[in-house]
Amino acid sequence: MKIGIFSDIHDRTNHLEQAMHRMLRLGCGHFIFLGDCTTPESFRSLLELAQGLPLDAVPGNNDYDLLAMHQMAAASPAARLHPEHAVITRYRMKLSLSHYPRYAWQEVRKGHVDAALYGHTHQALQEMAGNCLIANPGELQGRTGRLGFGILDTDSRTMNFHTLDFKTP
Repeated sequence: MKIGIFSDIHDRTNHLEQAMHRMLRLGCGHFIFLGDCTTPESFRSLLELAQGLPLDAVPGNNDYDLLAMHQMAAASPAARLHPEHAVITRYRMKLSLSHYPRYAWQEVRKGHVDAALYGHTHQALQEMAGNCLIANPGELQGRTGRLGFGILDTDSRTMNFHTLDFKTP
């Protein structure tokens, strides 16, 4: 299974739309969002762009009105908004999800997960710590000038980064 992994939208739904369409074209059948939609309106756009495919999400430090976001996720048959740190199993991989790097590294030290995924820093990163993939997909906001996302292939247990053309509003 190919899982599209992305973070740090900060209300830039134009970038989100471009990324989601590309992830779908690349064969993603599941999505993981690692926090900072910012508003419920952006979270609603995310749910709509996922087109009913599975979505696992965690909130970030700039997500406001989490109650509304939880209600939207609960009303969706395929979306789940987890707490700020969650360990889930998808397609025979145990995944740590968080917006914050401290939780990812905590799980790496425990050695219980196959991949530790996080956002927050807006910097794409991928490395191996023993048998654990630790990765940050970067950002969709555009603060750093590099828009991007990752695609985790659960069969090969590898992640590839993809960039989008940076366009100022």
